Amino acid sequence: MISLIKKKGINPQDKSTLYFPQWTRISTVNETQLSKRMARGSTFSVGEINGVFADFPQSIIDELLNGNAVSIDGLGTFKLKVSGKSQKEKKDVTTAGAKITVLFDPAAELTSRLNDEKEFRFVDVPTPEGQQDADEGGDTPTPTPDGGDTPTPTPDPGTGGGGQSGDGTDES
Repeated sequence: MISLIKKKGINPQDKSTLYFPQWTRISTVNETQLSKRMARGSTFSVGEINGVFADFPQSIIDELLNGNAVSIDGLGTFKLKVSGKSQKEKKDVTTAGAKITVLFDPAAELTSRLNDEKEFRFVDVPTPEGQQDADEGGDTPTPTPDGGDTPTPTPDPGTGGGGQSGDGTDES
């Protein structure tokens, strides 16, 4: 079941109030909890699954550094992007200043299954001090070409601005 909060925003066209759903994280599941869940439906022990999880990040790093993308069926593909300052001469291109970014491309099956999920529940989320309550404003919906509204997010001070942090705390 996907948990949503009802966010309040202002329609920029006529300044009317609009409400829209927004995903909210209820908690974060760690490797041990996930291992226990996976062990229930398999012949592997929690310890064996934990061992796989322990080796998983380094295995992905090794493959990426060897020039490979890593595709996991049903989940998606990890790949690297390298950026840096352009130079006029080939000999002047160095690793100094180069930045490596890990990209994740979710599998079509993953996004399809999430989008097909029809069981939503709305939850009341406590508002951190100094942050607007969902019923007191916050994100401002912006009209889209199809006539719908897409919220313009207000950074959540409790999450460091959201986004993918690589530690399972992605709230986007």
